[in-house]
Amino acid sequence: MLLWMPLGKAQAQVEDEVQQDEVQQIDTAHDHVLKVNPLQLGEVSLAHEKMRTERVSNEIGLSYIYRSYFNSDEWLPEDKRVQGVGIRMSQRKYSNKRTGSPFGFFHGFVFGYRLLVFDKDVFELPEQRPSDPDYRFVGRLYQNSLDLSYQLGAQFKLSNHLTAEAAAALGARAKYARATNAGDLLTDNIIGHAVMAETNSAVFVVPLPQLNLSVGYAF
Repeated sequence: MLLWMPLGKAQAQVEDEVQQDEVQQIDTAHDHVLKVNPLQLGEVSLAHEKMRTERVSNEIGLSYIYRSYFNSDEWLPEDKRVQGVGIRMSQRKYSNKRTGSPFGFFHGFVFGYRLLVFDKDVFELPEQRPSDPDYRFVGRLYQNSLDLSYQLGAQFKLSNHLTAEAAAALGARAKYARATNAGDLLTDNIIGHAVMAETNSAVFVVPLPQLNLSVGYAF
């Protein structure tokens, strides 16, 4: 065991030196990117990407969500007004070598969370008085969701600081919807496969294909 201790210390020292060398290879003139997605439907977002090593970066994005969608008898889903927020986090590994900048082809996991608050009359029930025998009170709809995806994409320089990105992701979204006394209104209207449904809440799972087209500023 005493013989292994110097070997362990030497290996740890080598790993630290390699990691430090990777950090030193970062292009400090372009290791940050602020980006927006002008074509994103139903939300406005801002993201920040930061290089951690010469080939790995972390990205975090915040969004304000103003539109979501319900099931519909028509070919397209029915859009609904909401007030919501979202957060998106990812780690990217770039295929380029010895550049230290976030340009080229990349891949990695993406995690997201969303909170949506729908309008009070989102289910469009007929108006009734509390004294009516068929009166049904339904509370406001709240929806929480968790996303997990894997993305492939590329980011390129258009000029010294202007960037463009195209990425595709595939994963799944789990939704938890809650509205007092909503019952079957949840399963009839919310998009996804219901894995659990009760009087006041339901849980759904839905595939999550995504296409991201964004422009940014590198600095």
